[in-house]
Amino acid sequence: MRIISSLTYNLILYSALFASVLCSPFIAWRIYKTGKYKKSIMRRLGIVIDAAPGIGAGDRVIWLHAVSVGETLATIEFQKKIKDSFPDHKLLFTVSTETGFAVALEKCKSADAVLYFPMDFHFSIYRFISRFDVRAVVLTETEVWPNLLGILNKKNIPSFIINGRISDRSYKNYIKYSFIFAPVFAMISRCMMQSELDAERIISAGALSGNVSVAGNIKYDEISAYMSADRAGIYERFGYRETDVLFVAGSVHPGEDREVVDAYLSVKERHPELKMIIAPRKFDKIGLLYDYLGAKGVRYEKRSELAKKQTGPSEDVMVLDTVGELVRTYAMARAVFIGGSLVDTGGHNLLEAAVFKKTVIFGPHTHNFREMSSSFLGSGAGILVENSSELASKILYLLELSDDDYGRLSEKAYHEVAKRAGASDKIILCLQSSLNFVIIMLNFIDFM
Repeated sequence: MRIISSLTYNLILYSALFASVLCSPFIAWRIYKTGKYKKSIMRRLGIVIDAAPGIGAGDRVIWLHAVSVGETLATIEFQKKIKDSFPDHKLLFTVSTETGFAVALEKCKSADAVLYFPMDFHFSIYRFISRFDVRAVVLTETEVWPNLLGILNKKNIPSFIINGRISDRSYKNYIKYSFIFAPVFAMISRCMMQSELDAERIISAGALSGNVSVAGNIKYDEISAYMSADRAGIYERFGYRETDVLFVAGSVHPGEDREVVDAYLSVKERHPELKMIIAPRKFDKIGLLYDYLGAKGVRYEKRSELAKKQTGPSEDVMVLDTVGELVRTYAMARAVFIGGSLVDTGGHNLLEAAVFKKTVIFGPHTHNFREMSSSFLGSGAGILVENSSELASKILYLLELSDDDYGRLSEKAYHEVAKRAGASDKIILCLQSSLNFVIIMLNFIDFM
């Protein structure tokens, strides 16, 4: 079964590589034209090798991987705990995207080296992994790479999934193509999942039940750190006044951005003092947002330009075109909308706003956070909308609530954060238990 799985997967993978080689002039032109993957492609293929001066030839390494910006930021506190728990090991951190890499270089101070994650070709992985004495690999959010896991299995290097989550779409694919994925999941040493549903799904997909546990989501612990944030400092950072009335729309996707802008303009007719911060999720499509704002006659400013000039906004609309600042903007908002939910992408993390005691407005497409969105609606900490007009209506509702009623809703949102804290400690305990056993065995093998 495992041999058939590997052969099928690699036939598809290397066929895609061969097709890419045939199309290489076009791909090279696209990379040159867009700049996308320009810095990472040769590194991820293993052709360009970056130095890792923080890790020496004899150092034992724990390799932690996160896909992009959100996952990277979520692991920062977790990285500190890994370093504290395993002081005799170096921490190698990898990411898959260029934006994630830039954020990791700036934010991941506990990591001894930050590199790009290798593509799942045998030659890329072998070239990458041969540089380090890897003792364990920790993958976030169910990052499943068959060749990587197969190579780790051959080398007796344990692999762990933390923050494991399986979306509806992924689950359907894992079951549909179980002849490929079931043997892969069976190779994972330990799967620490976010919820009972995620645990059930990964077992159905092929993971061994004895290797699966529910530990929660480390993102919640990272977010809970904002509970003690300096709110006055946040206003100063962005150049707003505490008397400003703000609507913040975070992680807004293309197409959805039009609905958000229309809702804002509708509310502004009744509340001309209302300002908006809109944070697009897809920076490569941000031009579409600028075009629509222009077509609607909306004057706006870019956060990146204001930050360079170190000045506050003079227009009523600010486009947050920077990385790593979104969560703090929620602290200033009277009304918050979390994107990816009016379009069918699955939604984004509601806790990022709730940590600042904000009732959260979101659309119907929240299957990536099904349990959370249901809990928010049940407790009254969340508000569901179906379209632009409903969004406008609920923004008005929050703007016009009395302070007492708004405060009661705020406490409900805060409770949603508090009840989810503590996942990192659970994962570290589980990781310690598993890794310490593996490390003892590896030390015994070294001794023999």
